[in-house]
Amino acid sequence: MSIITDLYATLNADAGVRAIVGQATSPQQSKIYHGHADDVAKPFIKFDLITGTRLHTLPGTSDMERQLIQIDCNETTPGRAETLADAVFAALEGTGYQQNRIGLYFEDTQTYSEIIDWSFLA
Repeated sequence: MSIITDLYATLNADAGVRAIVGQATSPQQSKIYHGHADDVAKPFIKFDLITGTRLHTLPGTSDMERQLIQIDCNETTPGRAETLADAVFAALEGTGYQQNRIGLYFEDTQTYSEIIDWSFLA
């Protein structure tokens, strides 16, 4: 499986995340999106692969890759965006590590977004 498939499955199966965005029986019905999420009702999660870098070891290049995923937790208020980001963090804890976290407001869509950069080894 790919990191994208695994990330979707992990978030969709987590009770804390489901309590906020609901649970879907398929990615098409979900409020957890990979890539674009245009004109979507809040709350929702959008994630993208930002970079993938092969790990280098003394014997040479490894089959392992560090992948950085940006996860946008979108809501109607800053507090709700933080709560959703906390649920995502709890769902992913132990699977990698958080590199950055920042809160933003997008006036054009009136969306509060708590953005998490999460690194995985895959």
